Amino acid sequence: MPKFSSYFVDHTGGKKLHKKATPASGGIALFTGIFSTALIFDGSYLILNHIYILIGFAAMFLLGLVDDLKPIGWRSKLVIQFAIILFVVLPGDLCLESVMYEQSFYRMPYYLSTSVSIFILLFLTNAFNFIDGVDGLATTVALLFFLGLLYFQTPFSGIFLMCAAAGLFAFRRFNKEPAQLFMGDSGSLLLGFMCAVFCIVFLEADLAISNIRLQSYQQRLPVMTTLFWYPIFDTVRVLLLRLYKRKPLFKRDKLHSYSALLRLGYTHTQIVSFVFLITLVLLGGVLFMEPLIGLWFFLILQVMLLVALHVYLDFLIRNFKKNTKQ
Repeated sequence: MPKFSSYFVDHTGGKKLHKKATPASGGIALFTGIFSTALIFDGSYLILNHIYILIGFAAMFLLGLVDDLKPIGWRSKLVIQFAIILFVVLPGDLCLESVMYEQSFYRMPYYLSTSVSIFILLFLTNAFNFIDGVDGLATTVALLFFLGLLYFQTPFSGIFLMCAAAGLFAFRRFNKEPAQLFMGDSGSLLLGFMCAVFCIVFLEADLAISNIRLQSYQQRLPVMTTLFWYPIFDTVRVLLLRLYKRKPLFKRDKLHSYSALLRLGYTHTQIVSFVFLITLVLLGGVLFMEPLIGLWFFLILQVMLLVALHVYLDFLIRNFKKNTKQ
């Protein structure tokens, strides 16, 4: 009979990138630390105003925890994720109801609003889970995201957001290269779902809420696409490559951008630093360039930059394979 603690160890082998068995119980520490502290200092507000969201967070954490103990098939996991998201979107009324077009709004009908919200939550949750393959990468992306939520004045409990940022900052000490502790699925699913929920909360902020950090309401969308650019970029890239190569969409492989960079000789720390710097550059573009060129031109420019990044990475990989064969 194996010890209970042995269930929370991520062993080597297969498609995994780490070289030695590493504890994967960081998600338990993150969940316990964030929620216990936030509920102690701001529990009445959170329970009265965001109980459905809190239940959704706890359910997603438990799903990841069960998957850490005994791996669940991707189909079962997707169905359970869909049920959790449906609970938060429908009874919890967490919906992206409108879209900003320069200085005008398009208000979506209810069925479209709920469908788009479910897709965003499902996609972003799993996009974050996909990037948890390099020491410190997912932790740094989440930390930047929560710091961004605080800086850009997200209409949610400031105490909860500060607890999340503080917990991630502390966890990063043990998760940076070489990692002494992994967050496991309990951590990656929880953080991915939290980030996805706060994307919608930030975008749906009341127009009456003043925001001294932004020049216009329309900057909210590029702020979110910037703070979460890497999970979106890597996931879309991987899914398109798997379709092109006719590989299973949800089977672990080495098509991720970070896997390619590791093969090219980059270290975990260099990859994390690269993602960190690109995020800061894009944020600077949102604050200083978007007001000059407009929302649509900026979003197109952002997409072009990410496509160019993919093309350049593909060029490096082809050259690497060519030189290796010689």
